[in-house]
Parts: sequence; C-alpha cells; structure tokens
Amino acid sequence: MSVRVESNSYLTEEQQQVYQLRESLERNGGNPVGFLELLAAVVTDGTWLKVPSGVNQEEPFVSFTDFIEAKPPFGLGASVENVRILLQIRHPHEGVPRIREQMDMMRAAVRELIGSDPSELNARRFEQEALWGDPSHDPDITDSAEEPDLDLSNPIDRDAAELRSVGKSGGWIWALKVARNVEVGQPGRPAHLVDMGRAPHIHKVAAREFARRIGWDHKRVMRYYRAWERGIEKYDLPSFDRLQPGVEVPLPPASTWTECFTPGRVSPDRAEALVAGAHEAGLSVREVIYAAKSPGAMKAAILSDESTAEAARTALLERAREDSELRTTLARTIAHDPVFRKETAVESRKAERADYVRQIADQGKARTPAGQALELSKEAREETAELVAVVDDPQATPEVVAEAYERVQQLIVEAVEADPKVQAAEHRARIHKVLASTARNIASVIDTPLAEIADEKLIEEVSALQTSVEALVALLSPQKGSHLRVIDSQAV
Repeated sequence: MSVRVESNSYLTEEQQQVYQLRESLERNGGNPVGFLELLAAVVTDGTWLKVPSGVNQEEPFVSFTDFIEAKPPFGLGASVENVRILLQIRHPHEGVPRIREQMDMMRAAVRELIGSDPSELNARRFEQEALWGDPSHDPDITDSAEEPDLDLSNPIDRDAAELRSVGKSGGWIWALKVARNVEVGQPGRPAHLVDMGRAPHIHKVAAREFARRIGWDHKRVMRYYRAWERGIEKYDLPSFDRLQPGVEVPLPPASTWTECFTPGRVSPDRAEALVAGAHEAGLSVREVIYAAKSPGAMKAAILSDESTAEAARTALLERAREDSELRTTLARTIAHDPVFRKETAVESRKAERADYVRQIADQGKARTPAGQALELSKEAREETAELVAVVDDPQATPEVVAEAYERVQQLIVEAVEADPKVQAAEHRARIHKVLASTARNIASVIDTPLAEIADEKLIEEVSALQTSVEALVALLSPQKGSHLRVIDSQAV
C-alpha cells in the first residue's frame, strides 16, 4: 500500500477516492454540505484506515485526527476545530430519512474518533465536581434519628448506606478515605496497627499514587488530608497512625466539615474568612468560595448584569465602612478621576443641602447668619416639611434639591424681615463683620513705610477710605460724640 509521489505519481485506490472527494468539495466551493458528505464517505467504508499516511509510507494513519489534518492526497487538509463546528451544521436534505440516518451515523462516528471537545470536558468536569462536592449544605439532607434496617449483602442497601453516610457526614467521608489510605512522608511503609484486627501486610500509598488511582489531582488529595489533620485537633478524630485501609471510624456531623476543609485556590486565611462570611449571610459555603475563586467570572457578571452590579456596590460600601484602607483607596480613586471628582462634588453638595432641609424641618427653627435662633412660623414649618419629601425622593436631581434648599433659605429671610428686632440685630451683625474684616486688613499694613512707597494712586485710595470712614462717623454723630481722630489725607 506504499505510494511514491513524483511528477506523475500513481495514487492508491483509496487515495484516489479521497482525492476525488476533496476535488468535489473544492468544486462545490468548499461548502459545509460537501464536507459533510465527504466525511460520511470516508467514515462509512473505512477509507481513512486504508490510506497510507505519507510519501513512501505503508502504514495507515494512527488516528482519524491525523487523517483530517494531513494534506491531500493523504488526508483532508482540514482542522479538527473546524470539523467540530461543521458537525453542528444541518445538511439541507436531512428531511430525507436515508440522508438523515447517514448524517447521524457519520456525526456519531466522527465524534467518537476525534474525541470530546475540551470545552465540553471542562463543563462535564464542573458538573461532576458539583455532583460530588461537599453535601453539607444540601437543603434536602435531613438528620433522621431513625436508623433503617439495611442488609449490606444487598447491593441496593449497600448503596443506600453509603449515600446515607454521605448525607450525615458530608466531606468527612472522602477525608476518611484519604486519611486511611495515604501516608505522607514515607509512602509504602506498612500501616501501624492499633488493635484493629487487620493483617499487617496492608500498605498505605503516597498521595500522588492515591490521586492517580482515583483520578484526582494530587493537591486535591492533600486538601482532604489536611482537613482530617485539622479534624484531629478540633474533633478528636483518630490520628493517621491509628488508621489503615478499610478501617471505619465515627465521623463528625456534615455541618462541621467547612470548618476544617480549605478549598483549592483559596488560602487557609481566606477560606476561614469566606466560611465566616457565608455563615453570617446564611449562604452556602461552596457558593461563596466558588465566587471567590472566580474573580474573572465575577467581574464579567458585574459588568453585564445590573442586579449583580448592585449587589457588588452594596457589598463594597458595607465593607468600606469598616475598612479604612479600602475607604482611602476609593477616595483616592475618585479624587484622581475627573469624571468621578465632578460627580462627587455635585452629589456631595446635593446631600449637604438635603440634610440642611431635613434639619430645619425636624427642629422647626433655624439659625440666622448672625447666629440668632429663630423660630419658624407654623406655615413655614409646614412648607419645610413638604420640601423634605422632595429631597428624600430617590429620583430627585441636584437641581430639584437646590430649589428646595433655596426655598428654605427664603423662608428664613422672610421670618427675619417679619421681626424688626431680629432684622436690626442681623444688620448690626453684618456691619460688625464687615468692620472687623476691614480693621484686620488695615492693621496688616499699618507698619508698612507708606510715606516711602506711596504713589498718587495709593494716596487717592487711602483718601477715599478716610472719606468713607468720616461718612460713617457722621452717621453716628447725632447719637454719640465722635472720638475718632481724623487724619489729614495730605499728611500721609
């Protein structure tokens, strides 16, 4: 069955068939339907098993995958990934029973030959882990005081007994199977016997060997080993040297499992915090830890789903109230981002104004700019109470809150103007404030050598200030004699 490929090479009968089918596919424009028919042809009669695998080769292809990827005239010149996609395409004539049967048989045969899609394997692995995960939080598991009468010679009763023990002890079942069969440090040494009634020739195995036998990862085996180690400390479980293959011992309740087991990709410190958080929230420990192990999936859910984003926002704020470092980080992020900084300023001003309206409504009085406590009228209090409902509306915009805030201030101004004594006190307070500020400003320059540095403009400004002061003194002179010393503007 060997073939020599030269300028005018002769192909084997099987190669001629593959080559002709391939040419037929190309003449049809390389369409998926033609490729499906090609696959059906080479699979149904086993053509691919008869084609030599290369130049001057007599041996056929070792696998169908190699046949698919080999270049013509030896193979189909396609990729396995594309074949998987094409298998999902429906042939336009599958309504005809004969063609549908041919396509179904071809798809089943090809899938068996090329193996499962890695993504499907991962999905099945995840489902299997979920199925054989910690059952401690299964809501359908109940602690029944009644022990059924099971006949362990009956295969149904044996399965029932094992599943019942899983329901009661959860992950401790797997931990026991690891603890009694695995020896860390000196694999293969005969197990210690402590009056267990077993023969001394039984050997424990290394963690890696046990992992190989059960199809687990070595690290997963060690997680169950460490869980039993913690159980020795917390629940007085038998030590490893008291266990040997086949030994059964009493196990703690399933609810205690999460206190000792550290899931993969989560450090013991993190696991302890996650377990505590799950218990506090009344959630499944498994669900909480799975979320913590998948930050990428968590981020994608937050970005794509509104309810998930809201839950994340609420959780972040709750944690920030107790975590000073997180608060600082959030504040720094907001302060350095122009968009956040602007929005924060707007919302901060909105919150302050809303608090002001609530405070005035609660107290029924306000403090004037002069510091006077002012009781509001009944009508003003009623209107302020109505404005509280406005600012408390979750949909209230900053503009709406600003209008309510300005209206409350206007009510205070109206209350001041309605009482002459209060109004006079406000005027005095305002004037005192202005004069005090002016006096401080003058005092700050009084020791300056003005005579040496003054120019015409400065002399004019000081003279104008003196005129203003003299005018104020004139206003007060009918009530009180002036004791102010007038300075000649020319003598500055």
